[in-house]
Amino acid sequence: MRVHTPTSIEQVRRYIDGSDILSVLAAGPIALALREPKLYALNHIVESITYSAFAFVVSVVIIIVFNLGKNVRGLISMGEVQSVVLAALSAVSVTALIVFSVTRLDTVPRTVPFIHLLVLASLLLTTRAIATKQRRRRERRNKVPHADPSHTLLIGANRLAWSYLRMLNVLDTGRTDVVAILDDDPKMFGRSVLGYPVLAPPSELSRVVHEYAVHGVRINRVLIAANRHADEAQLWMKLEECCQDLSISVGFLGDILGMELGQPPAVSPAPVEAPAPRMRAYLRVKRVFDFCIALALMIVLAPVFAIVALGVLIDLGWPITFWQKRDGKDGEPFLIYKIRTMHAPFDRRGRFVEEDRRASRFGEFLRRTRLDELPQLWNVLTGAMSFVGPRPLLPVDQPSTSKYRLQVPPGLTGWAQIHGGKRVDADDKGLLDDWYVEHASLWLDISIILRTGLIVSLCCFAKLAWSQQAPPAAAAPAAAAASPRR
Repeated sequence: MRVHTPTSIEQVRRYIDGSDILSVLAAGPIALALREPKLYALNHIVESITYSAFAFVVSVVIIIVFNLGKNVRGLISMGEVQSVVLAALSAVSVTALIVFSVTRLDTVPRTVPFIHLLVLASLLLTTRAIATKQRRRRERRNKVPHADPSHTLLIGANRLAWSYLRMLNVLDTGRTDVVAILDDDPKMFGRSVLGYPVLAPPSELSRVVHEYAVHGVRINRVLIAANRHADEAQLWMKLEECCQDLSISVGFLGDILGMELGQPPAVSPAPVEAPAPRMRAYLRVKRVFDFCIALALMIVLAPVFAIVALGVLIDLGWPITFWQKRDGKDGEPFLIYKIRTMHAPFDRRGRFVEEDRRASRFGEFLRRTRLDELPQLWNVLTGAMSFVGPRPLLPVDQPSTSKYRLQVPPGLTGWAQIHGGKRVDADDKGLLDDWYVEHASLWLDISIILRTGLIVSLCCFAKLAWSQQAPPAAAAPAAAAASPRR
């Protein structure tokens, strides 16, 4: 699982590049001109300007929403290409929906949005390709020349070797020169990986080295692009002995890149006992109910979520959600989402903000009404969570007394939550969760949901009554001053 950026240090600034502004400004008029040049006649100029203006405004908003300017200019990736295409599709779709549904531009052909999509995506990608080319040209100019490059043989024509060769092509330092690749697959012989030829199997290493020496190229390094499997120890040992005889250094590419390929994990996950057949059958039925109810609630509560999200944006700013990595079913980690209810611990200048100054009244209202749990409906919809089950905990908070709580998906509420919740220590909570796993049923889940709703309602009413009866904060010091000292 890729590690997300913590909400506390995520940059809230939205970047937008000047070339993107020019691209969205030109895409609409170019699409209209390509489809029907007559639209720029005096009797149709208003419709053309209207479509172009809507397209520009919507496209700028979409670029800001997708945060296309966040990526460093000149370092384009496949993920960025996908984001650009998706942003262009969203911008053109929203533009067409507004223009042809609201303003009814009957003189504008309905094929214009399709041409607009191609033009906009092409312009956005072209500007990024040009920036990438310019960055590579600057890097070549600043490259430090090296008179004696290291001639390397690469063992293994696989994905790791391909990634390493791509890295070399990008850096282009001139200090490492991969001359060829050796691989055991006969189908690879005579072919190439990113222009580097696959010559022979690794067993022919000495002959390949000799052949290059005849042509004046001395191989002084061998890199193995493979895992250090124990069952292949003899193969790697023979290869290392051959390299020692030839006075050639040898190493594993994964070790050099710090990937520690083939090494066991530092901490092995705790064993999880398999659920009983009755439990497995109920989990399948329960998953159907969870999916249907979560989907229905997400549709019904969409206006509530929109209002809450707007309130968070006004009160706390971006981002709206807060995530934490928790242990789920079978110990598999997943990200649990909540609405953010506190200000970030660092301000815009990077200065730390004390926790008592990060509190938010709107956030306190969300926590009191449990509205901050709304995004967890997405966790239920995707199957990472259930409506009822043991609450997901951080790895360090897993109770040592529990044997079964990781057999089932974690829940929004559970047996331990209606029997004390946070007031119950970890060991007792583990015992309560084990009891639930052993006795889980549809009627028990319905009972837990109803009792959870009753507890939340009573807590809200109690806190509301207490807040209305509590004296103002300013009156307390005055009363203390008026009272005699003892």
